[in-house]
Amino acid sequence: MYGGIMDPGTAMKIQPTNEIFKLSIRGSKANWDKIEISGEQPIPRSQHVAINPPKGHARSEQVFIFGGHASPMRRLNDCWWLDTKGGEYKWTRVAGDKDVEPNGESVIGAPGPRANCGYCYAEGKVFVYGGHGGVGYKRQAYDDIFSFDLNTEMWEKYEQKAGFQPIPAGRGGNSIFVCNGKLYSYGGWNSETQFENLIEYDFATCEWSDNDIKTTKPRWNHSSLIVEAIPSWKFFIFGGESSFFNEGEQRKFGDVVNTMQVLDLEAFKWELVKPESEDNIPSPREYTSMFTMPSGNQLCIFGGWNNGWLGDMYSLDVRKIVGPPYAITKIEPALG
Repeated sequence: MYGGIMDPGTAMKIQPTNEIFKLSIRGSKANWDKIEISGEQPIPRSQHVAINPPKGHARSEQVFIFGGHASPMRRLNDCWWLDTKGGEYKWTRVAGDKDVEPNGESVIGAPGPRANCGYCYAEGKVFVYGGHGGVGYKRQAYDDIFSFDLNTEMWEKYEQKAGFQPIPAGRGGNSIFVCNGKLYSYGGWNSETQFENLIEYDFATCEWSDNDIKTTKPRWNHSSLIVEAIPSWKFFIFGGESSFFNEGEQRKFGDVVNTMQVLDLEAFKWELVKPESEDNIPSPREYTSMFTMPSGNQLCIFGGWNNGWLGDMYSLDVRKIVGPPYAITKIEPALG
């Protein structure tokens, strides 16, 4: 775990950190260890992109970091690798990247300085859509799409065409995933409105569409995770802010929630995840981190914000939703 907002619990200022911690889980016991690193390091930040490629990828022992908030007035677009191989932790910059003026343009073609964007890993690339920021002191909600190839270390910006529907308004606090040649974005907000729909971008046609797949309320600043499952993958969202605002009404804070919903990527239908027990349910929060245990059967959340920064951790067994790691889908010959 790198960065984020840290509450030291003393008279010290609450601000972004560049500390790194490692979580070790053995059975029902979990231990945090702080990792000490020397040499050049990224400046403290929060709401950044952080991706660890899956096992089998050449960079599976590295973490890719991009962007984030350094302060309320400074957004970032620098790019880093954190090497964890052999338990020796070391920061290196992405090839060609270097420091620029605050809120300046990247020298390697990275997206404009931003934080709180939707991001995900798919097919050897990190995809980024939306976010809040801007070159200079401009404050905007981005509507662009980029990908970063983890092998070539090259950024690519995708063309967007106005087809049957216009290009969606920019947004941040959203979540995204890539599936079957399309990028999907759920939720988010900008200075004018908030979103509860699931929009999709087709990489083949460069066009957006809206299939009117909605949750019960708009949601933003939530955590999300896509999980391999049988017979179809599942997309989970947890927490965040959720409220309705009437058209023309000034946008304000929403209600922080602790509900989890899941989207089946075959039926494309949202369902509310209902824990079997009401005991030990996490308190409402936003800006939390969510990850899955190696088995894929448990989702875990850590930290977040609700009138104060949190440092607790919970897990939820989702075996009944994702199914076992095997399935019989066909028998040949169809006998016996």
